[in-house]
Amino acid sequence: MTPLRRSAGLLSGALLLLASPGVAAIGRQPAPLSPLSDADFRALMAPALTAAQAQDCPKVLGMIDPVLPRVSGRNRNAAQLLRLPCLVAAGRTEEATAVYREISASDPRSGLIRSVGVVVALSSGDFVEAGNRLASLAEEDPTALSRLTGTVARGITQALTESRSYAVRDRVFIALARADWQPQDRPEMRDGLAQGAIDALIGAGRSDEALTLLPRVGAPELLVGMAMERHYQPLWPAIETRLGDHGGTAVDRFAAARLDAFASRPDDPESRRDATRSFLLLGRYAEASETAAPARIAEAMDDADVTTVRYDAQALAAQGRTDEALARLRPFATLDLGKSQSAASGLVSLAELLDENGREEDALAVARTALAKGGPVLSAWGAGWLRRTEVCALAALGRRDEANRLGDALKADATRNEAATVEALLCLRRSDEAAALAIATLATPEGAGVLADQFQPEGALWAPARSRLRALWVTLLQRGDVKAAFDKTARILPQRFWPQRGARPIPRIARPDDVPVT
Repeated sequence: MTPLRRSAGLLSGALLLLASPGVAAIGRQPAPLSPLSDADFRALMAPALTAAQAQDCPKVLGMIDPVLPRVSGRNRNAAQLLRLPCLVAAGRTEEATAVYREISASDPRSGLIRSVGVVVALSSGDFVEAGNRLASLAEEDPTALSRLTGTVARGITQALTESRSYAVRDRVFIALARADWQPQDRPEMRDGLAQGAIDALIGAGRSDEALTLLPRVGAPELLVGMAMERHYQPLWPAIETRLGDHGGTAVDRFAAARLDAFASRPDDPESRRDATRSFLLLGRYAEASETAAPARIAEAMDDADVTTVRYDAQALAAQGRTDEALARLRPFATLDLGKSQSAASGLVSLAELLDENGREEDALAVARTALAKGGPVLSAWGAGWLRRTEVCALAALGRRDEANRLGDALKADATRNEAATVEALLCLRRSDEAAALAIATLATPEGAGVLADQFQPEGALWAPARSRLRALWVTLLQRGDVKAAFDKTARILPQRFWPQRGARPIPRIARPDDVPVT
């Protein structure tokens, strides 16, 4: 299910409120020749609302579109609101935009209408307008955020980042963090929204306000990333305290909460994903795989299950069980990405793992198949990693002319994924070009966030596996010019915070009725 279709379904449920006589009229409409009576309108809307709740948009539009010219006043307003998410889902973006203008004129302060407007702007590709509408909603009517999904918000912030619309993106992060929004479909986004707001506030010289948001960042990986980037240096003492030695304080806090939730909801895909991740962070790889086992690769699989399978493969690779890790990921190659969009990340992982382990022919085939099948499903970032694998596999196979041509094309569009481009150039042994791109990237406002983790040694990582690609970055950092650029904006994570090798004890949440063991 696409993010827009998913949002359309959620918003349609809220439209049940609009069938009452209390809805404001849109103003004067041309009197239809054969007006639909209120009774006939109510008789029509009942099954249409049922269809909307079932996310059957073709049925909704098929029922309402033919009679819309015969509807006026408050009834037309209700009908248009019910149609609007379905117009978005059907790709009728121009009509959706016109309908939004029509209904927003009737009640410009309506949180419901404004939340639909966010999705309409996103569907039309106007990410700046979508971001501004989302930020305004969070600033002025945060309760209305409940009608939106985290999938929509993430799509907006990612698009704003890719288009370098940082001012609007930062406004979105700050507004959502101040509203303390935790979307129901992606509750884990609360951490990322807080981190994004902290980033923006530090950049604006408001470190004191940024510090107040730090307790909301519980994800150990986010804290480690912040501890690597000099942008966050004003908060480093507080960040390091939250991490603890070897990241143990953050890991134990995170894992205790997630494992407790999983014990209550063992069949919930999100709880399973978070429990698998917790065992990875704890260095308990066998338990990670055991927890992840029920997650199966299948058409239209849940986003959480995609991530769980990837965590499982990571746990297997960390134990040196490469063949099993590859077997876990291979079924991603059989899926129709049009029906399983998030599965594209599984293909990126599969292609990279094949290349890392000297299986270049397979890596090349998977990368090219994914690029061909992915089409509009693949983000520019994901496509960049697949093209990196394509280049590195070709170089390893000795097909250097072909590899260099593809490397040139990747370099020409490097801003879509600078890290992937640097890595591809390193595979091609074009180290001077790789160094120049790394230095230029590190000099940009987002550069450390893009590259700092790539330069980290294996010891700084959770669940590390043998990686010839990471070794290329370690060698690149030995160049004086690259090291100087890196040190201006980032640092190698101090060894005190590197994950401990070996398994950590399973943490538990202390409860009021716990009795100490003597």
